[in-house]
Amino acid sequence: MKHLKSLFITVFVLLFGIGAYAQQSENPYNPEPKMDQLRARKGKKPRQMHFLVFGDSKGSEHFPGVLKRADMLQPDFCITTADLVNRGAGDQGKIDYKTLDEDGGWFMRKYPMWPTVGNHEESGGEDGIENFSNFFGMKKAMYSFNYGNAKFIALPWPKVKDDPKKLRWLKRELRKAKGKHIFVYKHRPHYTMGNKSYDDVEGAETETTKLFDKYNVTAVFSGHDHIYYRTKRNGTNYIISAGAGASIYSLKREKDAIEGDVYYGKKVDEEQGEGIAPYKFHAADGTETDIPESMFYVLSVKIDGEKVSIQMIDAKTGKVWDEADIN
Repeated sequence: MKHLKSLFITVFVLLFGIGAYAQQSENPYNPEPKMDQLRARKGKKPRQMHFLVFGDSKGSEHFPGVLKRADMLQPDFCITTADLVNRGAGDQGKIDYKTLDEDGGWFMRKYPMWPTVGNHEESGGEDGIENFSNFFGMKKAMYSFNYGNAKFIALPWPKVKDDPKKLRWLKRELRKAKGKHIFVYKHRPHYTMGNKSYDDVEGAETETTKLFDKYNVTAVFSGHDHIYYRTKRNGTNYIISAGAGASIYSLKREKDAIEGDVYYGKKVDEEQGEGIAPYKFHAADGTETDIPESMFYVLSVKIDGEKVSIQMIDAKTGKVWDEADIN
């Protein structure tokens, strides 16, 4: 048995390099070594790529089903919109990360999964960020990476517009991404149809959204409000992908919708009633479909050269509810 293990390690090191093996053995959930392996297989500048976006599972019993669907889609890698734990700090944080390990460890070992920090990763004590970093092996919660003709930028939970230093960092990263597809992923959205307050989610231009517009960001992915929402504001696409298992929220800010918006969530109290389906999906053409039970989903994003397309996919049935080119 020892001989076989030694042989496996030798082969692994020869194929992927000593550094990659060291990092992988230190933390199997760090996405960087697996991303290096992806580049080795597909090249550093592929014209085509496929990644998934999901978040807000919080230890839900539905999360394994979401990951099962994600695995069926065979992505190159995944990015998250945070809140994969219900409480990330303190003694409860250790328990919640153990649950995440048990429910999602097999998936995170298989695919590079780039994490972000949300309010629930930070909640419960002073060591939330430390627990996050230890679990994923990530040195920073605010970072960027490149793959092919795209740049990906992860932003932290606190509002970047309120921190001049972080705003300058974001501006530099956006400037360096000139000529690439730019994707920003974070927990707190800028626009929503859900039930978050305006103090939390402004639903209006900020210093941060002005940077997204100026540097031609392709899409901003977020979570936090447990709905699905796709809107285009000043040329920038904003998509909430927060359906990885936690309870779905009400569409309390539906009045903020603009023409062409797509969204899914729970009906407000005024629309509820005996025999009425409690959830609905609003398509880009204004068509609405009643949904009898909460739907959990993943967002699939494909790049083919200059073309960027998305699909919002029901985790249980595989049905595509929203499909669009978002260049």
